Amino acid sequence: MTRIIKAADLVPTPWKNGGGITHEIASHASSGDVHWRLSIADVDRDGPFSSFPGLSRILTVIEGRGMTLHAAKTTLHALPHQPLAFAGDLPVEGRLNDGPVRNFNLIFNSQQVTPSVRLHQGPQTLALAPTDHAIHGLTGAVDLNGSTLHPGDTALITGGDMHLTYQTQIICVTF
Repeated sequence: MTRIIKAADLVPTPWKNGGGITHEIASHASSGDVHWRLSIADVDRDGPFSSFPGLSRILTVIEGRGMTLHAAKTTLHALPHQPLAFAGDLPVEGRLNDGPVRNFNLIFNSQQVTPSVRLHQGPQTLALAPTDHAIHGLTGAVDLNGSTLHPGDTALITGGDMHLTYQTQIICVTF
């Protein structure tokens, strides 16, 4: 089964600190516990990241030149199209490298799921394992089991084939 979530249907939610906007794509929870949450974040200024105790995150810069994340004992570099994993409760101050960015975010409970985030570029056909996936379109159109995924849209899918044309780029999350 394929469920497509259109970019135009995402509701923008301003951050409490005023430094950006989140567009929640989808989430899965049970008994009040978050298993995973996918979102897009538009970041237009430097500032602290929200803390998610007990959760992990994978951040992928999909537009802009990236961010430098400063924590007490480490510095992380969120570079374009390179998924970056770190603890959800790590106190991080984000600094934009050169202007605003748009980030694809996966926040998850590692006790519930062990996801992976990978970027793929066409042309190619990908045979998805018979597990749950989220496919986010970056450029070009993607044929997913007879449904078309456009840039900015996200598909929740279990297995099947995915056909990427020459100019297609996607993010594939495997849960």
